[in-house]
Parts: sequence; C-alpha cells; structure tokens
Amino acid sequence: MSEINGIDITRRAVEALKAAGADKAQSSMSRGEQSELNIDAGTMSLYRTTVNVSVGLTALVGDRKGTISINRYDDDAIKAAAADAIAMARSSEPDPANDISPARPLERFERGSREPDSAAMYDRLREFIDYARATFPTTNLEQCVLDFGSGTSCYTNSNGAEFEERSGLYSFSAMFTSKQGTAASSFNYSGATHLSLDTPLRDWGSIKELMRQSAEQTTVRPVDGAFEGDIILTPDCLGDFLNFIDGVYLGDYAMITGNSPWKDKLGKPVVSPLLTVRSDPNGPEIEAGYSYTGDGFRAENCDIIKRGALEHFTLGLYGSNKTGKPRCPSGGGAIVVEAGETALADMVRDVKRGILLARFSGGSPSDNGDFSGVAKNSYVVEDGRILRPIGETMIAGNIASLFQSVRAISSERVNYGSAIMPWILSGGVSISGK
Repeated sequence: MSEINGIDITRRAVEALKAAGADKAQSSMSRGEQSELNIDAGTMSLYRTTVNVSVGLTALVGDRKGTISINRYDDDAIKAAAADAIAMARSSEPDPANDISPARPLERFERGSREPDSAAMYDRLREFIDYARATFPTTNLEQCVLDFGSGTSCYTNSNGAEFEERSGLYSFSAMFTSKQGTAASSFNYSGATHLSLDTPLRDWGSIKELMRQSAEQTTVRPVDGAFEGDIILTPDCLGDFLNFIDGVYLGDYAMITGNSPWKDKLGKPVVSPLLTVRSDPNGPEIEAGYSYTGDGFRAENCDIIKRGALEHFTLGLYGSNKTGKPRCPSGGGAIVVEAGETALADMVRDVKRGILLARFSGGSPSDNGDFSGVAKNSYVVEDGRILRPIGETMIAGNIASLFQSVRAISSERVNYGSAIMPWILSGGVSISGK
C-alpha cells in the first residue's frame, strides 16, 4: 500500500477549520486497503483489492457543532469541507456538552503486517473448501470471505492531542446452510480476525462447530408447548446479548435520555456475581484491538462489570459531559468475558428443561430491557441432555433478569480476535413453540 502522511492530513484539516472560524476543531483520517478472496456457492470466485479513504472534520463554534466527512485530502477539498463544517456548526443548536479531548503528545502504534501473504490466503481458503466438502458433504458454503485489511488511521485536535495507528489484520467469515433431499437448515455464520494465517480457517471463531451443527439441523420442529426454562447462550449469541446490555443500560443514548434502569447503579451489583465483563482494546489476548478512541483519548483497558458490579458505563466524551457520569476509558469495545469454573458438558447436565441458543433473531429490547424473538440454529435440552435441533421456537425475557440469573459460566471460551466469549447458563426465560 502506498504511504500517505495521515498526521499531516489531519493537521491541515484542523488548521483549515481554525482558519474558517472554529473555536475548537478535530479531524480524523483513515485509509485502508483491503485484499480479499471469496467463496460463492462453494467455489473460489474472486480476488480483488479495494482502497477506501475517509477524512472527518468537526468544528466547534462556541457550543455549536458541525461535522462533515469527505473522501479526498487535497488542500481544496479540505478547505471546502472546513467551510461546510463551520456553516453547519453555526446553524446547529448550542450544547455545552460539545467538546474535544485535552492535549496529548503524538503517539504512534503499529500492529500486524503491512502486506498480505496472498499465496497463504489462497492455500488456507483452498484447504477450507476441501475440509468442508470432505467433512460436511451436505453443507453448502454460501459465501465466505477471507481478506487482509491494512491501513492507517490518525487523529488531531486543536488542543494538541494526536494519534497515529497502522495495522494489518486477516479476517474470515463463513456463511453456510445444509441440505438433505428437500429439507434444508437455516443459514448460520461465524468468523474471526487475527494477525496471521498460522491457524486453519476451520478453527477460527466457532466455524467448525457451527458447520457440524448445521449438518444435523436440516430436520427441525418447535419445542413442545410453552414453559419457563433455562437457556445456554453460546459464544456467538452471547455477543448479541451483551450488545443489548450496552444499548439499554450503559451507552450514550440510554444514559442521556435517562431511560437506563442502571443510571444510578455505578459501583453497585447489577448482575450475577459470577459475571465479569472487561473492555480490553490493548489486552494480551485481543489481536484486533485499537489504541485510541474515536473522540481522541488513549484507549485504556477497564472492567465494565466486575463480579456482578457495574464499574463503568460506556459513555464517550459527549455522553459524559451531558450526564455528569465518568467517561469510559476504553471506549467500550474489545469485550472479554472472564471464563468460569464449569465445563460446558457439566453446564448442559445442569439443565432440567431449556434450550441451547446459538442464534437469536429479534428486534432490539425495549427501554426496560424486555426482549423477544426466535431461536435459530438452536437445540432443546432436557434432563441434562441435548436432544434435537429446534425450529420456530420463540423466547422472551428481560435482559437484566437474564444476567442476574446466571448460575454458571463455562471454562471454555472462543477467541474471535476482537472479543472473547464463553458459554453462559441462565434461567427464567419464556420458551414456546410457534
């Protein structure tokens, strides 16, 4: 990838904003080059390289804010964008919560390779196709993408905070279905991001296990009747439910609107004491982390929930200023859930009646955390045994109650490169056949 001076671009953008009339200004720039190999309908189909450039400019005129994004970085484009950002700021409503991060000397970070190993990418993808055909002959690879993304991102503001990060990462995602005769499974997918191709793609994320499950999910039926039972959240599904926690209880929107049921719970127990959730953008197990936040702070690892107690909301600078609550030092990403002391097999044996939930299809929870949706690619569990795959089965409950009722966390975890998740056993979920 050809080199560009990203810090020079963001500095020029901040200077242009100040010259146009900004009292405070910030600019971010990202340039990424992505090389990818695709599988469509089981066949290697495409190798291509794409380049994306984005420059963001934000102006504060008093308490008024204007933001614009462009995909050029020549002087004329930056000058015109700065003028537009100033015009937007002057026409916006004043808000004293608008601000930029404090001064910080330029820090530079680097992770991963600069260039892809194209031969290794081809070999790994060919190996995966051969493995899938030999091991799961009834499973169809609908679409798989192996890509290498390399790029530079930079941030500068008028207070003197500056960051530059260069990274190179491999990402793989696989979507698949299975078919036996006229019967077909629901589609499923998984993937992960890593610094190298040292590990076969079948071992990335939960791909191998989900493909095994897909092969046996061509014949399904709903659970019998309706009941309140247990639920085992798989690592792929757990991430979705933790996102629900963020959206309903922890993030800017929930806190600024005052809708969060946890708005006054900082430092207090909110979920089961078995649960510890960390945000580790610079953690030793996280390969696809990040070094600085979007609002211009050094990303620092932190606990979000520690042994059931709420340690941090996931507020950015604006949300923190708006609510008076502390800003999240990590920016809230790169989630790691601590492993428990229970083997997954023992967790299953503890279930009297419930489901193993591998994929959840439903809308966002309500403001109080109530959720409902369909269990996809999942299994009914009775008397400590996984009995059969299920279809057309509804589940409903409350997010806070679900995590307050956690009674086991697996010792096994899945590392996705950008997050690390175990299996979690909870109870009190409404389960019914449609």
